[in-house]
Amino acid sequence: MLRLFSEESYNALSVVETEKRQMQEIEWSNLINTGESLSGFIDDRIPFRYTLISAYKSINNVIDGQYQKVATAVGQMLYSAGAEKKDKIVERGQTNKPIVPGEEVQVATEDIIDDDAFYPLRVNQDVIVGRFGWLFLYGENEYECYVGSNILSEDEMQHYVNLVNQLQSICAARGKELYVLIAPNKSSVYPKYMPTVEKVDDWRRISRLYEKMQNEAKAPFIYPIIEELEASGTYQVYYKYDSHWNHLGGLYGTNALYAAMGVEQTDPASWIVGTQDADKYELYTYMGIPDSMVTHDDAEYTVDYRPDVTVNGLNVEKMICRTTSNGANEKKLCLIGDSFRVNMMPYISKDFTNCTFVHRDYMKEVSSDIKNADIIVIEAVERYDYEGFKTIQKVINLFSN
Repeated sequence: MLRLFSEESYNALSVVETEKRQMQEIEWSNLINTGESLSGFIDDRIPFRYTLISAYKSINNVIDGQYQKVATAVGQMLYSAGAEKKDKIVERGQTNKPIVPGEEVQVATEDIIDDDAFYPLRVNQDVIVGRFGWLFLYGENEYECYVGSNILSEDEMQHYVNLVNQLQSICAARGKELYVLIAPNKSSVYPKYMPTVEKVDDWRRISRLYEKMQNEAKAPFIYPIIEELEASGTYQVYYKYDSHWNHLGGLYGTNALYAAMGVEQTDPASWIVGTQDADKYELYTYMGIPDSMVTHDDAEYTVDYRPDVTVNGLNVEKMICRTTSNGANEKKLCLIGDSFRVNMMPYISKDFTNCTFVHRDYMKEVSSDIKNADIIVIEAVERYDYEGFKTIQKVINLFSN
């Protein structure tokens, strides 16, 4: 009726006009097996979708506010206030508990500033609503990594070590360097903003894998949790409403890689020239909240890294990106990774004269770049560590053909 009498009002409120992403289409070829595409097609085209979402959110916020008061009061009574408190981080990630070689990851992931106040777990469309409005992924294996419920078996870890060693042998025979980098999950760096949850195992998947790699892997295995934790004591290194590290966090991760390479490192904070809107709100999108309802209150540091170096060809949006520069290191570098590679690219491209950055799903298109590289870096975020090892297997296959 509104469309008949006031088409302008209809268009202003309609999802057809406000939706900015690509709309779901019907997968006719798979319609018999699943009706999800049909359901999504209808869902995306329901008029006033965001108006209804907005009304729901307003009502839900009122109800949720009352729920939080009750849940917190009950939780405080039930929560084990008498349990022994963990050691606290005092300043910039330093603990009052000595770090024992081989246990540094364990210390870093456990001895975090922990607010003892009970905060209930709330999940909205695969997103955890944390303390002070911070958002975290619930799905994609992140929650399992956080609570320690996805421990690798000894055989699985040994398989991963064997893959690294096999590729390292291939690279060494060809005069190449190999580095494996696992970017920390956001919840690993900012557990202080996570809800109160019961841990299945404090000696988590990545902690066990890191220890085994340090003892048995022949190639550097880098998990820059110490660097990110220390930095987070002074600076914000991950986005508040997105699952990734921000530009400064990416530089701290790059620095950890350089430490393993023996490449010159600088103080990441020395390149900060100001602040800017973070403009990363991926987890709001996961929850179905439109841009018009998002409060843009997250900021990040503006990093002007090595302004005297000129880079050609840098485009962080591309799945395959080749760059050249007048950087100091003339070795050809190929980085194969996921979306965490994006905020490393502006720095690596300035330090190496020839770089290829590729998302792991597009490896076939850069097979010659991989074969001709002097340095191969394989990156994966903690929650997708297994994808990094699949990538290693693909590189092994590439060199074996």
